[in-house]
Amino acid sequence: MPLLALLIIACQVTCGLHVVRSGQDRYWLYLIIALPGIGCLIYFLGIMLPELLGSRRGRRALGKLHDSIDPQRHLRALRDELEIRDTRDTRVNLADELLRMGQAQEAAQHYQQALRGIHSDAPDILLGLARARFALGDFAGCQASLDQLIAQNPDFRSADGHLLYARALEAQGNDLKAEEEYRVLGSYCTSPEANYRYALLLRRVGRKREAVELLQQIQTHARRSARHYRTLHQEWLELSRKALLELQRD
Repeated sequence: MPLLALLIIACQVTCGLHVVRSGQDRYWLYLIIALPGIGCLIYFLGIMLPELLGSRRGRRALGKLHDSIDPQRHLRALRDELEIRDTRDTRVNLADELLRMGQAQEAAQHYQQALRGIHSDAPDILLGLARARFALGDFAGCQASLDQLIAQNPDFRSADGHLLYARALEAQGNDLKAEEEYRVLGSYCTSPEANYRYALLLRRVGRKREAVELLQQIQTHARRSARHYRTLHQEWLELSRKALLELQRD
């Protein structure tokens, strides 16, 4: 069967299932069957596309498409907004986007400028500044920002911030303190990233057996968890699997 015919049949099946599951009028089925290709196109443009664009998932997909075509569009909009209103939020939003785009130096400058007045010890800004400093390789500066965050906001909790603190310690060669932080993180952090990085530290300092055991725990927990967990943490689970295989081959 020609490829085009297979594609048309696949489109008909997809559109037909959507008609049934979404409770659309049955005449759409007749249109889809009677006018192969054209009927599917009419149904997609008239029903499926507006529904897709109106959903959260659809808006997110459309946003990703726009980003792939023009990755600087959000950055331009945020720069324009900052020129109109120089507030804490506009500056932090710009810094967040700059950091996401890999422009950590400028991001750090905006985070620093946002730390003013009543926001001089704001935990989210200090955490953003710590991330930017880490990205720049300023690990001592990253730790200093996090130390300030902890001192001024003792009730603030962030697993991401805690992990960043452990990584900053390790990057400065403070393996003992980093190990302590990684161990605490492993007791409550839902992401396998913390235990994966802890296992890498253990491997680096020559504690292969402990590293293997920790990586095995990550894989065992993943197998016993819901599919959503494995999808959400796919990157770290795959890295953990590869690290485990490497250690087992050594």
